[in-house]
Amino acid sequence: MADLDAIYNAYNEITDARENAPQHVEAYSQIIAGAQGTEGTKRLAAQFIPVFFKYFPDLHSRAIDGMFDLCEDLLTVVRQTAIKSLPSLCRDGPQHTIKIADVLCQLLQLDDEDLVIVQEALQTLLVQSPREVLAVLFTQGIKGVELRDKTMTFITNQVATVFRTGLVSDPEIELFFVDEMRKAMGSVSDNELEVFAKIIMQTKLYKTGKLEDLTGLSHIYVAHITSEVPWNIQNPDSIKRVLVAGKLSMPLFQRNISADALLEFFATHILPRSEFEQLTDKQRAHVLRLYTDSITTGHPLPSMLKQAGGLLGDLLVMTVPAEQDSTTPVEFAQVECLVLALNLFTKDPDLLERDDLVVRFRNLYNFTQIQLSSIKQAIKTASSKIPQDAEQAATIKTLTRTQTIHNNIHTLVKASE
Repeated sequence: MADLDAIYNAYNEITDARENAPQHVEAYSQIIAGAQGTEGTKRLAAQFIPVFFKYFPDLHSRAIDGMFDLCEDLLTVVRQTAIKSLPSLCRDGPQHTIKIADVLCQLLQLDDEDLVIVQEALQTLLVQSPREVLAVLFTQGIKGVELRDKTMTFITNQVATVFRTGLVSDPEIELFFVDEMRKAMGSVSDNELEVFAKIIMQTKLYKTGKLEDLTGLSHIYVAHITSEVPWNIQNPDSIKRVLVAGKLSMPLFQRNISADALLEFFATHILPRSEFEQLTDKQRAHVLRLYTDSITTGHPLPSMLKQAGGLLGDLLVMTVPAEQDSTTPVEFAQVECLVLALNLFTKDPDLLERDDLVVRFRNLYNFTQIQLSSIKQAIKTASSKIPQDAEQAATIKTLTRTQTIHNNIHTLVKASE
């Protein structure tokens, strides 16, 4: 086992040799042996092994193993010095990058100051060898249960930052990063899917319109709905996944990507009356709002609209009573979405001339016309009370929202006549 004097002598021997340094294999072996010695020799080994690493390719494996041992040392200064030095080994021995990146990825499980050191070292290595580090993060990091959260944090912060700030600017590497996220999206949580989607939309490729197959990305979002558990409309998590898929798809629809994949899922799994009836009122309002947003911005094919027309008509019949004086409560937030969607079918006389729909449209037109006058007066009365307290402000806000909904319904029904 090497002692302090032996390691210092070895250091001086290699330094003094200059261009003949590779000839002093035994001296470098002494430095590597210091990784198994006392606290003092470990400190020196952590500093000196990286300094001469490039001169001794035949000893690379021993040197790397010694550094890995030092990364787990009980002495903080030794441990952190070794971790900081790992990227330099890859610079002088790029063939070892995957192996060292994998160890740094595993070390993301450390805590506190050690974790910061690991993140900085891994980010340095990411800038040096982005493709290799990204491959390790997505093949090893996010597959382990214990390691997954730490890896996701690193991807969200450090990886996204190096691309956003231009530290890594190669378009091919950015595309590789996006493709790795796309592949990973097949087995991620809702939060992780949103994280990846947000990062993708921040890339230069996306912002400059050079990212291809956005339609495929939209399909990934829809596939996420049933990626881990079978679809069950009574399961709140299933509904949440629909809403997440829709939220992430909206920016794609604004780039002329079709919403047909999402609309097809709605037509099959949500809009049929037997399915829709199982939702709560709050869920119905959310999914209908998403649906109407999708058909108004998602460039649906005419065949997709025709497929949904009858289903939407059935839902309006279910939601709005046939008798105008019926005491059955009406969820007008749902009605607003349904009428907006049906307004797109004004060229389909077979749908809009259905007797049951004609009755509902007439009742809605008359009812909203009467209600708008009452709501307007209620807003005027509430607004006249001075000073206003929080309760009054909330009342005015609610009345204003109700007025908007009724006005929208009234206008859309009139346009459908």
